[in-house]
Amino acid sequence: MRQKSSIFGARYPPDLRYILIVFFFRGQMYKPILVGLLLAGSSLALVPGSVQSAPLLSGFGGPKGFGTNSVFRNDDSGVGPISLPFKINFYGSTYSSYYVNTNGNITFWSVFGTYTPTAFPGAPQPIIAPWWADVDTRKPSSGDEGLVWYTNPDLSTTVVTWNNVGVYNSQNPPSNNFQLVLRDLEPSTGNVGDFSFEFRYDDLNWTTGAVSNVAALAGYDAGNNTDYFTIPGSETADVLNLVNTSNVGEEGVWRFSVFNGEVIPPETSSVPGPLPLLGVGATLAWSRRLRKRISPSV
Repeated sequence: MRQKSSIFGARYPPDLRYILIVFFFRGQMYKPILVGLLLAGSSLALVPGSVQSAPLLSGFGGPKGFGTNSVFRNDDSGVGPISLPFKINFYGSTYSSYYVNTNGNITFWSVFGTYTPTAFPGAPQPIIAPWWADVDTRKPSSGDEGLVWYTNPDLSTTVVTWNNVGVYNSQNPPSNNFQLVLRDLEPSTGNVGDFSFEFRYDDLNWTTGAVSNVAALAGYDAGNNTDYFTIPGSETADVLNLVNTSNVGEEGVWRFSVFNGEVIPPETSSVPGPLPLLGVGATLAWSRRLRKRISPSV
């Protein structure tokens, strides 16, 4: 018999269920911490474990399991706008669509073809980049290999997959295999536009295109010269170690939660499990309490 997936059900381990129940009855003061706990429990239930890399999410149909929509083979181009199944609020701007760029990122204003990454901040438009570098998909090793795929597995999830993509100007192996996952958090937070984005790194073998002199960059930039984050190791040979590092205790996974338009400050963690996500709730609770102390009208 299928078990219920409520906070009282068996979806969460016993100790986490107990904490959830306590906070559930303590009132709205602890809602942000509860959200962090819910995210942690969700990651335990839905995201497969990994050792020295993260398996890509699949099973979405299509020839490779990453959906049926792919970006045409190209160098330095992309497609869009592509509709999101939910709205996202990214630093004060609400978006219902996005652009998939071959060079390892998504943007929100237009296709972005720049192939050499530049340090954040300073992006010309809002960008979320699991692997901004000179990707080249023009010469596949097989018919459906080496493509960029995008899909909405459900109304709360968008997945973009760079499946064994090559590097300019040697498009055959070595290749990189990585993924971006967007998830709607409104059902957990009650705020339209709250979401999370997740980078998953399965296999990384190259860092730099033939005409670039800078290794790949991973992170995000709001495009306002103020709000950004660069994952440690970016723009150096150490970026290949993203298959081993994490901010949520899962090797090869970097996850960021966005509440009220702002990304919760990420942490780097080598401890397995969901505990870093508890800090997300605690950080959000503290920031809201601090705002109340500074401005009683908030």
